[in-house]
Amino acid sequence: MSNILNFETHDGQQRGILTIYLLSSLKKKPKSGYELISEIKEKTEGTWEPSKGTIYPLLKKLEKGGLIKIKTKDKRAKNIFEITPKGKKMILHVKKQGEHIMKKFMKFKNLIIDVIEDDNEAVSTMMNIQKTVFMSAK
Repeated sequence: MSNILNFETHDGQQRGILTIYLLSSLKKKPKSGYELISEIKEKTEGTWEPSKGTIYPLLKKLEKGGLIKIKTKDKRAKNIFEITPKGKKMILHVKKQGEHIMKKFMKFKNLIIDVIEDDNEAVSTMMNIQKTVFMSAK
């Protein structure tokens, strides 16, 4: 079984959540590496702030793979990254797997519930997350 946070792309490759998130974010709007790092920190409520040493090599790899390109350099010589049609195709394929991805993720809920079983509020929150996830996948 593949890692729970890996996704299969249209060409059969496994890509991690960070790769998929970067492409998804860039599909919405071109951004700098700094903006992507800040966005991830915000989305994870400060739990995770990927380092420059994580983000920039990955962006370089995505550029070499033709999934993104450097759009422009702004006034302060920052690279602005933009998704390419090939990158958009990959995101579309992953999104089509949405329900499968959610089901795969939720298979782990029982493990989490066992760990937090004495905390009724946490179990209730977990069940609400499951309902929300399946509602949004449809």
